[in-house]
Amino acid sequence: MDIFTAFSSPPRYPVDLQLHSTASDGTDRPAALVALCARLQLQVIALTDHDSVQGIDAAIAAAAPLGLQVVPALEFSTRAEPEHDYHDINLLAIGVHHHDPQLVDILRRLVDSRIEQKILQIERLRGYGIDISVDAVLSRAQGVPGRVHIAQVALERNPDRFASVSDVFAQFLATDAPNSTVVDRVFSLTVEEAIELTHTAGGIAVLAHPGAYPLVRNIDRVVRRLAAAGLDGLEVCYPYAFNRGHSGASPSAAAAQVTHFRQLAHQHRLLVTGGSDYHGTVKPGIVPGMAGLTHSEWHQLAERCGRSF
Repeated sequence: MDIFTAFSSPPRYPVDLQLHSTASDGTDRPAALVALCARLQLQVIALTDHDSVQGIDAAIAAAAPLGLQVVPALEFSTRAEPEHDYHDINLLAIGVHHHDPQLVDILRRLVDSRIEQKILQIERLRGYGIDISVDAVLSRAQGVPGRVHIAQVALERNPDRFASVSDVFAQFLATDAPNSTVVDRVFSLTVEEAIELTHTAGGIAVLAHPGAYPLVRNIDRVVRRLAAAGLDGLEVCYPYAFNRGHSGASPSAAAAQVTHFRQLAHQHRLLVTGGSDYHGTVKPGIVPGMAGLTHSEWHQLAERCGRSF
């Protein structure tokens, strides 16, 4: 199905503050992603690649003649802290100065640590008899290597063992997989450190998809703790029915998640953002702008931040 055919039903948002490109684990190059968003008549987007700002300059350059605003951003993958109920927490850093020297230096260290981590995961997979190599995964990743690149190579080389990329995650790559190959990174940031770095680089710190952390026991308590630690906002409008933990959820169940987190943001006086979490073909069914902000919500966000991004 053509992506424009899939985007025939409302709601449709002109502002999408979570999109991924080949600079991390998306399948669209930054310029191609911008062109797609322009064709879908989006007006403001944030490129939020994982631990990477490598695609932002290309996205801004591609957007300039199209009248599309690109907000520099990224998505931090943070260190697990079970004592605080922090498990696989992702933090969106929106509106950062992406050439900030401290940010660039720490991102370089994070990428190096990611590569080391992925090599260890690949070695563990090989221990389970999976046909896969480090070179194949690193060549597949055009930017920051992620688990999705491991899954893609594993699926291609072992079609008799896996039915899909999701199946690779379910068996081996997810934190709660029965034969999980997840290993800790040598260098990573705590959630609080990611919040602080975001502020240092001039951005706002937003908890990504708060309803999509299946290992977190009490997300409301986590939000309260992070709000006290300087969290600026929650990603409220999000396509939960197309993502792990809620895949296939009914429209009413997905809407209930959005309603809950909108109320929680209001309770803690947090900013409200939204995004599709578009990754291209690795997340079927998701289209840029299917979740995000309205014009009014975007202007309210900018006004509360005292900036135009």
